[in-house]
Amino acid sequence: LDTYLPALETRLLANGVKVHWASTAESACEAVYSIMKARGATKMVKAKTMVSEEIELEDYLRRRGIESLETDLGEFIVQLDHDHPSHIVAPIIHKNRRQIAETFEKNGLGAYNDEPQVITHRARQFLRHKYLEADVALTGANFIVAESGRLVVVTNEGNSRFCLAATPCHIALVGIEKILPRDRDLGTFLNLLARSGTGQQLTVYNEFISGPRAPGQPDGPEEMHV
Repeated sequence: LDTYLPALETRLLANGVKVHWASTAESACEAVYSIMKARGATKMVKAKTMVSEEIELEDYLRRRGIESLETDLGEFIVQLDHDHPSHIVAPIIHKNRRQIAETFEKNGLGAYNDEPQVITHRARQFLRHKYLEADVALTGANFIVAESGRLVVVTNEGNSRFCLAATPCHIALVGIEKILPRDRDLGTFLNLLARSGTGQQLTVYNEFISGPRAPGQPDGPEEMHV
């Protein structure tokens, strides 16, 4: 860590990323809130991040008037239920489709229907306009590379891409254990992650984020914080 943390910070700064350090849950939450407050932002869309669960970021932001919406389908359902994820990969493995249908009905997402296709369609309809309204996108990182400063985010739903497509600001919460030395190491670790997590050869969506939107790029966040 004494080698790769400073190397990573240097590369991130060179890529136009703003770097924040936090040694406690409180300081991490405060850093996120300060970024949003400085921008006058009140709405956040979130891809799945276990760090935000650990530091209880959602509760922290809600008490300060910030809407923080989970966009991973399982995490979204857990949030509607005011529950906690029961598994890192499958956060609602403790719920069945009847319970989910009841949750959607209770929260105004449509009359009771426990067909999985209907449930996912209703979630998609609800979330689509939320992506477009959000001021800030928050993600975790599966890996972050010291050599290039590239942030790697993998999902099977593509929701992190929707989070980043329209929002002007991207905040990534990254634990110091996520650092890889070189880009070439991703060949091993992306394969290992998918096989160990879900039995796939490769996760469906693999994003490599080098920094905020560069001049000439048509879209993407104009500001990025790690």
